[in-house]
Amino acid sequence: MEEENIITVRNRNLQKADEAFADFMFMLESYLNEKAAAIPGTYCDCKSKELENVVVNVMKELCGRTPFRVEEIRLVSAQYFPDIIAEKYYGVEVKSTKENHWTSTGSSIVESTRDKNVENIYMLFGKLGGKTAEFKCRPYEDCLSDIAVTHSPRYLINMELTKEQTIFSKMGVAYDQLRNAPDSIGKKPLKPKRKLCLGGWALPLRKVWRSIRI
Repeated sequence: MEEENIITVRNRNLQKADEAFADFMFMLESYLNEKAAAIPGTYCDCKSKELENVVVNVMKELCGRTPFRVEEIRLVSAQYFPDIIAEKYYGVEVKSTKENHWTSTGSSIVESTRDKNVENIYMLFGKLGGKTAEFKCRPYEDCLSDIAVTHSPRYLINMELTKEQTIFSKMGVAYDQLRNAPDSIGKKPLKPKRKLCLGGWALPLRKVWRSIRI
């Protein structure tokens, strides 16, 4: 009997499909870490676009052990957020740093280029600054610690957060509620400031929270 693909699984049981994607992401993280440990220096010189290609190729290689189909793993970083789309509803955002830590500046909070079909996103983060590259892969919203402003509001990434330390836990607002709020932060121009912590966003966040609760 032919094995089910993830869309068939999803149509029958959304939770089981999401668990299959989580398992896929665990395999991806494990593969990259094992290869990096086996051959020191592997991936350390990768630029961001090169790492995206590495990740999408590894995902395709691993598909045979998952319900995901090779032909449905697509690199779309030039057009859309997140960087990689898997089977229409799942995505992977690829970030890295040349430093030896698990933090970086992330994507825009506005998500204006987000693929409208993608519902479940994981962050694949490469720490490339040590003697051996290391990788962590976690649900996207679990890796976002704060908001900063350069030319536009952007999330700050920390791959070692607990759920209680995320920006969404601090605000008491779920990620999906915030990004779908009609009056969300970042939909109006803001004057650039230095790195902003939660306090700097207190007024607009209260406004967003009120719009969510109505």
